[in-house]
Amino acid sequence: MIEKQIRYITLLAFLVLVINGRTTQAQSVIPDQTSLLDGNRKVTIPFIYVHNFIILKVKLYGVLSVNLIYDTGAEHVIIFKKEYTDLLQATYDKRIPIMGADLSRKIYALISRNATLQLEGLMPKASDLLVLEEDYFKLDELVGIPIDGLIGGGFFRNLIVNIDYRNSRMTLYDPVHFEIPKGYMSLPIRIKTNKPYIDAETSLQDGTVVQVDLLIDTGAGVPLLLHTNSLASLHLPEHYIRGKLGMGLGGYLEGFIGRINMLRFGELEFPGVLTSFQEISQDWLDDQDRFRNGIIGNQLLNRFNVFFDYIQGQLYLKPNHRKQRPFTMDRSGLIIFAFSDNFNQFVVKDIIESSPAAEADIRPEDLIVKIHGFPAHFYSLEEINSMLQKKVGKRVRLVIKRDGRKLKKEIVLRELI
Repeated sequence: MIEKQIRYITLLAFLVLVINGRTTQAQSVIPDQTSLLDGNRKVTIPFIYVHNFIILKVKLYGVLSVNLIYDTGAEHVIIFKKEYTDLLQATYDKRIPIMGADLSRKIYALISRNATLQLEGLMPKASDLLVLEEDYFKLDELVGIPIDGLIGGGFFRNLIVNIDYRNSRMTLYDPVHFEIPKGYMSLPIRIKTNKPYIDAETSLQDGTVVQVDLLIDTGAGVPLLLHTNSLASLHLPEHYIRGKLGMGLGGYLEGFIGRINMLRFGELEFPGVLTSFQEISQDWLDDQDRFRNGIIGNQLLNRFNVFFDYIQGQLYLKPNHRKQRPFTMDRSGLIIFAFSDNFNQFVVKDIIESSPAAEADIRPEDLIVKIHGFPAHFYSLEEINSMLQKKVGKRVRLVIKRDGRKLKKEIVLRELI
């Protein structure tokens, strides 16, 4: 097998909340969620799509505007920054232990009851919050904009949810007046603890065909993740790289990255899917409410206009392009963080071993001063990361600052896997 030691961060927003071995049951104060629409048949909400996350702007307690990741893989509303709820003088009902997806570290959150949340165009809604005692994620620097928490799919569970990735907008429909849109394929999904799951088929590189149960997770910034210990027939491909798959509450999630031959669900086929491979805790495998063989994330979902119908258990999909694009990843080996008040200064956080960046002698803690002759602050982190995924052979010219000296560097992009 070919195995390379790398650090590969895709930022999976895994949040598994465990209390005495079971998931929390935070109760919404308003059971009739169609009241969110205030009598309208549908309401459209803009979102920001950055670093493969759907970011919704939410007004907390009618006062503070926060950026929350829309995460169908989570049940609750979670606030990462306790200083916000402290500032708003929120009261806390109890302190609970919670754990990350790797179940490696117990940390704590506080429950705040009946917080008021409001999204643009919607009526305010009272909802319980889970407030982390510390911002364990610190996603701001990796995403390049403030990230204050997440809003689980259960927040809109009695509405039809449409995600239009191309136009960065979400539309919520009253199910009484909803009609299945023309030109969309319909796929059955199962709803467990307010999370959508779909049956799929994976064809591995050695020809093994495996039927899998996948969580549809808009909080995951990958195309596909498979839990190799969930089925005996799931295994690593011949060629893979070892790395850190993403961020969980307990820290980085360890695993491998490779490709499978094909992913299929319904009439859809996806060849050569870039796939993360990870083992999952036995506690998860033994819990039918949380069991899954893997996750479908935004890098696959964003190829479609998507409707979630939690009530009827249906997923409606329409491709955004006639021809499928290949699944790609960073071709430089650079892992860059943004900092400063405006997130417009950039530092190399890590380097993939034996990558173009390593061969150009770029090192962790190097500051990026210029890109193609322009000051780095002219770019956003999203634009820089996009540049580093350009076609093989593309040259990226940088000026970096190290120990007070400015150095010119050139990276020639190539496939890392």
